[in-house]
Amino acid sequence: MRRLLSFTSLINIMLFLIGCGSGSNPVVVKKQVQVYAHRGARSFAPENTIPGYTTGLAIGTHWVDMDIVMTRDGEILVSHDIRLNPDIVRDASGAFITDRKLVKNLTLAEVQLYDVGRMDPASPYSKFFPAQLGMDGVHMPTLREVIRYVNARTAGRVGFQIEFKTDPVNPDWTYTPAQFAAALYRVISEEGIVGTSEIQSFDWRCLYELQKLDARVKTAYLTEWDNEPGTPNSFYDPDPAKAGLWTGGVLVKDHGNSIPQMVKDMGGTCWEPEDVELTKETLDEAHRLGLKVVVWTWPEHSGTTFDVALVSKLIEWGVDGIITDDPGLLISMLAARDCSLPVTYR
Repeated sequence: MRRLLSFTSLINIMLFLIGCGSGSNPVVVKKQVQVYAHRGARSFAPENTIPGYTTGLAIGTHWVDMDIVMTRDGEILVSHDIRLNPDIVRDASGAFITDRKLVKNLTLAEVQLYDVGRMDPASPYSKFFPAQLGMDGVHMPTLREVIRYVNARTAGRVGFQIEFKTDPVNPDWTYTPAQFAAALYRVISEEGIVGTSEIQSFDWRCLYELQKLDARVKTAYLTEWDNEPGTPNSFYDPDPAKAGLWTGGVLVKDHGNSIPQMVKDMGGTCWEPEDVELTKETLDEAHRLGLKVVVWTWPEHSGTTFDVALVSKLIEWGVDGIITDDPGLLISMLAARDCSLPVTYR
């Protein structure tokens, strides 16, 4: 009898180690909640930079998150902004820029003359990240630089979440979805990360083009809660031109008025709604359809970088992943709930 009890105890311990257990019943196993360090943990270090990814990996994450744009000479650059952002971009004199040049009109060499290691303290943006450590001599890296850096530091154990940045409202500001998808696919193929990447976009046309190139690529379809016309979540606008602006003309009304169904029908692997957009019903529907569901936060929309009550609810509901500017706080919440945690890399 003692041996049987000992074996049962061992099984319970193993269940704790491999998943999330209810505090009242350690045998119950919940799905792992994956941590996505947003833009390289921008709560603590400059966004979309090598120091930012160093910080995210040191805190711990399952995925490093980044945005990409393309330069005039066809280099894929890790940056959130299609136009240079005066909130974080300084010129050679150290002054924050006032001219929002299109990245598409600049060469890689020209872009890397700018410094993105600090936030303009007068900008509204900076108010969301009071703990971010500013530094000098930080430049926008290429996608290849980030991939090689992260893989070298983690031996390929951390995944890559990569977001196309385009704007269907202003199509001339970027390369076409087909051009952008081809350029990205070339990089992830040559760098050997097709199997360890999730490629996301609000502009679903980019994902369609990528899926044409290789059905193995995991695509993540982003949506927003805001339903203003002309935004990526204006799917329910009565004007078909507006409702289909970010989806390549695909209309939600033709997919049962269901965004998860629409994502599934378009070939998506993952649905990535804004955290305040998700309901338990749509989460369950997406899971029934076999979709992975990963949520994200928009601080300028929600008013905070981390809503503890909302995150707690999302964990309880069973989301598959959370994209966060503060992976440290998320990991602490997961630890308190007996969840398995990401490895740290120092």
